[in-house]
Amino acid sequence: MSSKIVRIGVCQLNCRDDKNINFKIGEELIKQAKKEEAKIVFFPEGFDFICESKSLTLEKAETIDGPIINGYRRLAKENQLWISLGGFHQRTEVEDRILNSHLIINDRGEIVSHYSKIHLFDVQAGSLRIQESDYTQAGSSIIKPIETPGGRIGLGICYDLRFPEFARLLTVSPEDGAQILTYPSAFTKHTGEAHWEILLRSRAIENQCFVVAAAQVGFHNTKRESYGHSLVVDPWGKILLDMNLDSPSIRTIDLDLSYIEQVREKMPIIQHRRKDLYTLISSTNIAVPIKNINNEKIRWGQLEITASQIFFRSTLSIGLVNKKPIVPGHVLVSPIRCVERFSQLYPEEINDLFLSTQLVSTKIEEFYQGKSLSIAIQDGEYAGQTVKHVHVHILPRKPSDFEENDTIYHELAHHDKKAKGWRSDDEMAQEAKLLRKLFYRDIE
Repeated sequence: MSSKIVRIGVCQLNCRDDKNINFKIGEELIKQAKKEEAKIVFFPEGFDFICESKSLTLEKAETIDGPIINGYRRLAKENQLWISLGGFHQRTEVEDRILNSHLIINDRGEIVSHYSKIHLFDVQAGSLRIQESDYTQAGSSIIKPIETPGGRIGLGICYDLRFPEFARLLTVSPEDGAQILTYPSAFTKHTGEAHWEILLRSRAIENQCFVVAAAQVGFHNTKRESYGHSLVVDPWGKILLDMNLDSPSIRTIDLDLSYIEQVREKMPIIQHRRKDLYTLISSTNIAVPIKNINNEKIRWGQLEITASQIFFRSTLSIGLVNKKPIVPGHVLVSPIRCVERFSQLYPEEINDLFLSTQLVSTKIEEFYQGKSLSIAIQDGEYAGQTVKHVHVHILPRKPSDFEENDTIYHELAHHDKKAKGWRSDDEMAQEAKLLRKLFYRDIE
């Protein structure tokens, strides 16, 4: 197995409340990473500032198009490297509330991924009481891992480290799962001494991936001290880097991403999961980028469809246009795995299928200016199923589209048995191209 070596940089900081000083330190560390030929640099939580009070934190917070992020975008472009900025105090439109956000900036200075922390640190840590929810709005979604020159990266922030199911959702897909989990952090000294290394090594071992955790270190003010010890851990749980330092610094290290495959082949944990007994369920569903939009043939039940007819994809489901729609906008959502009956789906496929159906139906109804929806599954031959692959029909409805509303179910049972009305592959591809724009940005 050939190796795939990538060089990353890890920054450890001791940020105070002066944003300009913090930025200048970050700038010097980025320049050093460039000299050492790193492809991506990881910054810790609170890289912009750490203040002593809630009021000062809210006052200093900026929007994403403010000076701090624009400054780092400039640095990424000038130095032609990627930057992971974890724990940015993002100003929101809600008074007295910020988001704790993690941004990935590419080497052209573009923001290519944006995650807001979903687990807020509301705990008593030794003598220090921290209530992040007093001034922070929790994020609402888990972000799909982002492809970078340093591998596919799953984004978390600090306290997210304590939730193993969060990490598993980011890594479980063999095709799109994270190769690196990153937890930019400002762990308190009290919790860091007790749990930091154990938690990071656990996430690496159980998910069989690299873990990169850039950290804050030392006293930030009279109320706050961070543990430091920025770590890089390999898929076997071995610590490759421990920045046992007290001052702002950067270290570069080479990771061999092929080692992930070696570990997973020797101990295939993901394949050994009992999907029939338990599963992972996420309440959010995100459109996965569609690759190879062309005329490649894909098996769908006993039929073949072309990739150009697919307009949406999630982790486990696809949305495709219909060869003989009953009404304009009549589309289908189907599991990717070829399964004939609904009862044969895994629990996680059922969850993904219905979340995808909810997302697709909402956008389709709006796009086709519908006022209601008919959503149906024909489960088996005697229910009218002709394609032996589970699929959900989504039909946007308008007033008086049928003389009687329930006529649509008769049409659904008979429309594909009529000789006329079948659309060409080109017609279907054109509609799919149009609908993709509802789910994906910057698509032509």
